[in-house]
Parts: sequence; C-alpha cells; structure tokens
Amino acid sequence: MYKPTLALSLLLLASCGGDKRNITVVTYNVGLAIGFVPGAIERADAASAAVGAVEADVICLQEVWTTEHVAAMKAGTAERYIDSYFPAPQQIVHTEPSCAVEDVGDLLACMDEDCADACVDELPDCLFSYCALDFITLEDDCNRCVQANVGASTEEVLAACTEGGVEFAYGASFGTGILSVYPLIDTEELVFESTSNRRSVLHAVVDHPKGEVDVYCTHLTADLTPIPYPRDESYPTQSWEEEQKVQFEEIVAFMGNGKTGRTILLGDLNAGPETKNADPEFADHYDMIVDAGYVAPFVDDDGSCTFCPDNGISSVDSDATGKLIDHVFFKGFEGPFESSRVLDQTVDVETCGEVIDGAHSDHYGVQVTTSM
Repeated sequence: MYKPTLALSLLLLASCGGDKRNITVVTYNVGLAIGFVPGAIERADAASAAVGAVEADVICLQEVWTTEHVAAMKAGTAERYIDSYFPAPQQIVHTEPSCAVEDVGDLLACMDEDCADACVDELPDCLFSYCALDFITLEDDCNRCVQANVGASTEEVLAACTEGGVEFAYGASFGTGILSVYPLIDTEELVFESTSNRRSVLHAVVDHPKGEVDVYCTHLTADLTPIPYPRDESYPTQSWEEEQKVQFEEIVAFMGNGKTGRTILLGDLNAGPETKNADPEFADHYDMIVDAGYVAPFVDDDGSCTFCPDNGISSVDSDATGKLIDHVFFKGFEGPFESSRVLDQTVDVETCGEVIDGAHSDHYGVQVTTSM
C-alpha cells in the first residue's frame, strides 16, 4: 500500500503547476463502439472534450474505432496534447463468401422479424434475446463475418458476408492511440493474433524533459461469452481466454526490449485481480505483468472497479461488484506514486431516443502521477 507523505504532497502540488520533474499518465477506454456500447455516436464529441480537459502528460486511449472518432479525438485534445500516435487499420478481406445465403438466412429473417424496430444500441440485446440459436450455430467463418459487421443493418451484413467478407470489425481499426504533451520520438506496433477485433500493443518513446520513457498502450481480447469463439480446431487458440493469455505472454516479452530503462504499460487489459472493491477477471493473466516486476499503484492504493455497475451504460449487472480491468503499470521508477480514478462523473447519455444517467464511457479511467 502506498502511503501519502509530505514529499508526495509537495510533488503533487508542484505537478499542478506543470512541474516537469513529474509524469502523470492516464488510461481510458472511451467506449466508442457503435452497436455495442450505448450512445457511442452521441457521446463522441463530449467524450473527446472531456479527455482534452484531463491534465496528464500521456494518455492511452482505447475504443476510438472509426476514422471520424479518431479525428474528433485529435481535434478535441489538440490544445494540450501536441503529439499523438494512432496506428492505421489493417483489414483482411476475403474474396470468397464467408456465408452461404441459406446459412445466414434464418438469422437475418429472425432479426428482421423481431428486431426491425431496434435502434443500433439495442441490436446486441435483441439478437441474444430472440435470435441467439441462429447466431451461435453459424459456421465459424460466417460467424466471424457477422461479428465483424457489428453496427450494420441486416441488409448490409447479408451483402458483406455472402459476397466476400472481412475479418475484423470497425474497418480493422485497433481502436487505440497515445496522446502526449511531449514529442513521441519513436513509435512501433506489435500486432497480435485476434478474433473479431484487431488487437495490438503500441510502443512510443516519450521525450520527457527529465529523460526518455518507454510507454506501451494496449487493449487486449475480452471474454465475449456468450458470443461463441468462432475458430476451428486448426487455430492456435480455442477460446477468448486462451487468445488473451497468448497476448499477455507476447506483451511481457515485447516490453523486455524497452530502450530507456523506465517502462509504463497502460490499457484495458480485460483482466484484473480481486480486490475489496472489484471481482477478478483472468487474474492469472494479470499476474504475468506483476511477476515480470511491474507495480500497479492504483490497484494497491484504491482497487476500485473501472467497469462498474453504477455506470448506466456499462453491461455490468447491477448486483455485481464490478471489475478492475483498466491498468497503469510502472517498472524502473522509484516512486512515490499518487493514483486516482478519473472521468467517472455521471453525465446524461442519449441512446435510442432516451436520456439515461451514464458516463462519458462504459469504463472509468485511471490516473497515476510519479516523480521522474
């Protein structure tokens, strides 16, 4: 447990005035997943402005999927964050049909009958309420194509998947990006094997006034159960959990090649430990980072959920505790550390013509400040 000290208090007061001896970093999943997280279209501009108002040095963003939302995020944060790194999409396009018309016909007929009046935010729940059997029994290639067209109409899914198909949703965007008040003097990306959504880890060397820092930013595969894992036996992994485990193994190895001796890992890992304020999610995967010598100040200091039942647009059951899956790790820093949850204020969210109590995202952010 990190205890507040007089030195830490002075350090934080100095940081409010822009003391360049410190570094403040934030991870934030913006939840701009159209057709999957409520109000993604309506929330985009306000969420970008909220991120732009965060007084950090480096921010790792996740789920900024579309080119329009990337542009809005850059515009909304440009006054403070002078440099950014958003990798280009990498789509895989199939020339052969992913679905036969007769195979996908029952699903689309069910969606037309029972979900025709559903808005884009209601389609996932409607699908699993009325058409789940038709969906989970699709052949693997067809199922992946349907998943890759999240947010599309039934007519668009039919056209896309029976004429060819794509492998990844949102145009194969990785959805991740790094914002920085200091120059990013070196950037690279390690692309993971992944299903339905493109996954990778971004690496940038941040040219901080007190020395360079290796920053890694990622968003790893989630446990999408009850959505089936649409891979046959020839694929290296056979579940969402196995796919994520391999990504953890690769990210630990990749960070071992850091260039500065000071490393920060940020992101939505879709995994986290059990704390007094959060339920575990693939905790053994999370432990791989800890076992590699990294510390997670927010977990030790607070341990509150970041994917929480009190957020009106999250998919967490209201009776659950919530999960701490958004993380900031450090290695090569002596501390002290000061951590907090950010971007967790309640805001009105418009979804399907209604206004509900939600937040700027279905996730809350994590912020940590330490000395350089």
